[in-house]
Amino acid sequence: MTYDATQNNKNKNLIDQKEEEFTREMVAVTSRAIKKYGLKLNEKGQAVDCEADAFRHAYMQSYLSYKYGSLAANALGLYHERGKKPDEDTSTNMDLWNNQIGREIADEIKKEKGNNLDEDLFEYLASEKIMQKMEKGELITEPNKDKRRYTNMEKERLRDEDRVFYENEFWDELDENERIRFREHYTNYKNLHQSGLPSKKELQARVLVGDLIYVNDYTRSDGRKVRGYYRRRHKY
Repeated sequence: MTYDATQNNKNKNLIDQKEEEFTREMVAVTSRAIKKYGLKLNEKGQAVDCEADAFRHAYMQSYLSYKYGSLAANALGLYHERGKKPDEDTSTNMDLWNNQIGREIADEIKKEKGNNLDEDLFEYLASEKIMQKMEKGELITEPNKDKRRYTNMEKERLRDEDRVFYENEFWDELDENERIRFREHYTNYKNLHQSGLPSKKELQARVLVGDLIYVNDYTRSDGRKVRGYYRRRHKY
């Protein structure tokens, strides 16, 4: 078989054209989100290493995952970051973290609405879910300040519903703002343990066998100090 350079160039040009079209569409979606939600740009007014950048990556991966599956979306995301290591490059760490959030959002939409949504409805649902997670601090929006690592993502997720309480913790150790934040989850959690909440010692034992994770005290990128807590383990 002879090498057909002309056909190869045509294929490459077609791929490049489709990639450019896709990039323009993702930029358009992000621009609409900036106007609708007031997403922040960086200090230079660019959608790089900021809320708008976090939104774009999460949306791009949610869209690709919804259309083609999470494996294909992840592969394309990794290809986009090729040659960069998340442990060495904070922007790459941020992108890969937010990509993962986007793929999870696609899974949520498929479970809730099926896999035949039109473009406009998908954009609305995905955008709303991304913003909800961003408001909860689940996305990385300031790569040089946020210390969470993609390579350690399982242990560093910030899902309120995964919080596990031990006896008297809610009233004795949480401040008023934390009680307000976790009140609904705490009530549901307590209802599941009508015989009484586990002791701190019991939760420590569950950490040792790998059933739970203990998150040490840390300071969020917005300066808020978070007291150490027990949480369920995620599986990716």
